[in-house]
Amino acid sequence: MNEDQESRYQCVGICMTDPDSGYCLGCGRPPEDSPTVVAEIAVPTPEAPHPGRDPDTPA
Repeated sequence: MNEDQESRYQCVGICMTDPDSGYCLGCGRPPEDSPTVVAEIAVPTPEAPHPGRDPDTPA
């Protein structure tokens, strides 16, 4: 983003992207190029106890 665009879209501390247009709902800044790295959230699941093993004894 160049200096002219920086002065036109002053950040107001509310950074939320409109899912339809991609514009910032706080300052109206246009969408930037999409990043080349995408992160995904991995939710760990607890391990099920094995039958026949005492759950209070470490493996």
